[in-house]
Amino acid sequence: MTDNSVVNPDMLELAPLVVRVLEVGCRDGAFAAAYRSRNPQCHYVGIAADASVAEIVQPHMDHVLIGDIETMDTAALSDGGPFDLILIDVATERMADAEAVLTRIGRLLAPNGYLAIRFPNAAHWRALAHLLHGRAPPENAGPAYTLTSLATVLRQAGLQIVRNRAVNDGSDKAAAEIWLPALGELAGRMKIDRRSVLERSATSHYVVIAKAAAAAPIRRMQIVSAALAPRTMDVRTRLPAHYLRTVPELSVRYQENGVTLPQVPDGMAKIFILQRPGPTDAEDWKVYVGEALRDGWVVIVEYDDHPELFRQVVKRGPEQDLFVSFPRAHAVQTSTEPLAAMFRQYNPEVAAFANTAFTLPPLRPRAPGPARVFFGALNRGAFSGALARALAPAIEAHPETVFDVVNDRTFFEALPTDRKTFRRALGYDAYLDALEANDIGLLALAGEPFELFKSDLKYVESASRGTAVIASPAVYGETIRDGETGLIAPRLEDWAPALCRLLENDSLREGIVRRAWEDVRDHRMFATQIESRVDWYWKLWNDRERLHREMLTRCPELLRWDA
Repeated sequence: MTDNSVVNPDMLELAPLVVRVLEVGCRDGAFAAAYRSRNPQCHYVGIAADASVAEIVQPHMDHVLIGDIETMDTAALSDGGPFDLILIDVATERMADAEAVLTRIGRLLAPNGYLAIRFPNAAHWRALAHLLHGRAPPENAGPAYTLTSLATVLRQAGLQIVRNRAVNDGSDKAAAEIWLPALGELAGRMKIDRRSVLERSATSHYVVIAKAAAAAPIRRMQIVSAALAPRTMDVRTRLPAHYLRTVPELSVRYQENGVTLPQVPDGMAKIFILQRPGPTDAEDWKVYVGEALRDGWVVIVEYDDHPELFRQVVKRGPEQDLFVSFPRAHAVQTSTEPLAAMFRQYNPEVAAFANTAFTLPPLRPRAPGPARVFFGALNRGAFSGALARALAPAIEAHPETVFDVVNDRTFFEALPTDRKTFRRALGYDAYLDALEANDIGLLALAGEPFELFKSDLKYVESASRGTAVIASPAVYGETIRDGETGLIAPRLEDWAPALCRLLENDSLREGIVRRAWEDVRDHRMFATQIESRVDWYWKLWNDRERLHREMLTRCPELLRWDA
């Protein structure tokens, strides 16, 4: 039986991020908390078995209904309107008549709403083992279906399956190694497809996403995101690909350091996103995207820095044209409007999707002990050293303060304190953990011309992890409200007084943390950006013939291998 305190990862990963959510059988509220960390702006309603459960789950929900889904009044279930997503874990929710429940649930969905359901597989080898021993499957296993039988029940309820995932819980491995080969051999003798039998028999549960059969026709799209420079680029490549998988009609693949395009069924839209391609001539570009263009993919270049700043960082020579890839794609996506305006000089089809947070944990209470200050940066050069030395008055006034420095050795060595630690570049999850472990973050830019094209991502990350920030006016002055969601330090001599203010005034720091966290919750979550991204991809797909003609007009040298 599933541990009620554990969030089912497959259900969480596939659950669409929508506006109104109903969870049937909300148990201890763990799933609601995990879902809302991804989608904090949603309206979340739960159905609890009794008042004691309702009291436990209430902090994670907007509204809790008490009762039995099979007998509750439909008006009470609607909670003021239809739901965009209804969640039901049949594996743990006891129901005498699951078919009737699914029919009722279908009536509560918005016209394009989704049902996410997890259920035990009646054809799993363990269920067959019970039957062969003359026993019924365990009572606490919940109502079980095969994928085919559930599809029939859903169809009778006016629903159709959009996506499904087969799950093998990996338990009883020793017994599985006996049963599965035996079932495969039996399938062969009975002239039943052996591979299908083994796949079904190894599946302990299914997670299914369904929607109303009368809803708009299902439009399917394959997205391939290839990160050619994945280091520190999680927010532009890996994480968007991961969270776009919550759109049931999308199939999303993420790749690093290479390009492999899958075979796609006829009629399926095909979007290929190539992140930060390096300088290349036409023949090199053919290696990257020639196959994609010949096979009818829409090609998007993803780039989120000014190429000249990238040239400085990687020390490329001026003879290399870092802008050559932009006209040789159908479209470009980036992170800021200044970058978008610059890229439109090379390709008119550009979209700016601001960097966001992907999860928003609850704010933590401040840990006891000395305050901790975080600084993490790449290649800030002499400016880093000057900033570190400028902090001397604050360090002298608060010598117990601890500094956590990531990657920037110049800043670390110039800090006039022994209470400091240095770490090289961290993986993204470890980086977020480091932010969360610190009280104050320093977001410093010298204001060099190419830096002004950067995004305010470090503010979003810090705010999402409850870290108060002091920042340069360059880039951050357009986002941070000075004194409300952070402190702005226009000159080097302003950094030490700003740091003292946060170290000496807990009320100021806590207010900044709360307001910045709310700012991210309300305006900078990826969940609220998904729809605009997908709409743009569909726009590109529908305009693909025009976009392809315009690309070849911009780059006629590609005509010789475009076929």
